[in-house]
Amino acid sequence: MSTSARAGAAALIVGPLLGLIGYAVVPTVSDDASDVVPALHAHHAAMIAGLTLQTIGIAILVGGLVWLAIRLVPAAPRLATVAGVLGVAGALVVIFENGLLAAAPPLVSGLDGGHATTAVDQVSNSAAAGLDPVGVALAIGIAALGFAAVKAGAPRWIAPVLTAAALVQTVGFAAAARPLVLVGFAALVVLFGLIVRALQTSVTPEPVRQPAMVA
Repeated sequence: MSTSARAGAAALIVGPLLGLIGYAVVPTVSDDASDVVPALHAHHAAMIAGLTLQTIGIAILVGGLVWLAIRLVPAAPRLATVAGVLGVAGALVVIFENGLLAAAPPLVSGLDGGHATTAVDQVSNSAAAGLDPVGVALAIGIAALGFAAVKAGAPRWIAPVLTAAALVQTVGFAAAARPLVLVGFAALVVLFGLIVRALQTSVTPEPVRQPAMVA
């Protein structure tokens, strides 16, 4: 495996691992201002550390998803390309939303609870309005990459299990349920590791060439 391939494979695993740690550290996985502001008041350092790790982890995951999509193109050209685009688009939305939450700490430190909640709510809702459907693209892209990985030699059970992990993670975020979010990230770390291992030992089949017509 080349140096660039090692870096891509590492990013695919390290990204969700940092995300797992980041979401384990924060006192709330909710992006609702009424939850974020009290958490910042009571656990300021943990919130800052968690948000930082989450953002770095998702950013690294973007690189891993790009590498995986490119690696899977020979085996499943259309599926891998679409999956990669969806996964990266969804991950960028998550990074953007985390960036909005980065505005919360200074607002909380300069305003009382009620005014801080209103300010954070206005910032996050006005800027991120309509982006939630795009954020779901991350789960769809990850699931589709699982099916593309099967075509490249990964075990068949990887695809449905990876799809389930992405779904659990999405539901966890929507319901602000920390256990589901953590289970989703932990599953991604393990499953992406298994995919990388399978790709290292698999040989991508050559495209079937049509016989030349003899005049």
